Amino acid sequence: MNIMRQLLIILAMSTACAASAQSVTIRKDPRVDMLLKKQADLNKQVEKLNNKSGPGYRVMVVNTNDRSRAMEVKSKMMTEFSEHKSYLVYQSPYFKIQVGNFKTRQEAEELRNKIKRFYENGVMIVPATVEYKVEKEDMED
Repeated sequence: MNIMRQLLIILAMSTACAASAQSVTIRKDPRVDMLLKKQADLNKQVEKLNNKSGPGYRVMVVNTNDRSRAMEVKSKMMTEFSEHKSYLVYQSPYFKIQVGNFKTRQEAEELRNKIKRFYENGVMIVPATVEYKVEKEDMED
């Protein structure tokens, strides 16, 4: 029994000595820094995309207190003018359907003339905070 105890102690001591004699060296791959920089640049580009809004104009198609009428008009605008984004704006008690994101009043005027074919009365251009389209060269800044 005494010999077993001595063997266990010797075994434990040799394991501890072997573990303390080893050292670990960590080497960082330089490509990790390149990837981190690339990801940071992509994050900046996405932030630019998300923050492209400012003063501009939209075309207000309808201003009604009938919600179902407003939703009907919005559906028609989304179908007929799918290249322009449609908005439902609620200002109690009215529902307003607005279409487009234009920097200038002249751009909005073109869409207004097209929409007037469907709705002759009350189609007007209104100032709004609009979403700007981001051009490819804007993303490279």
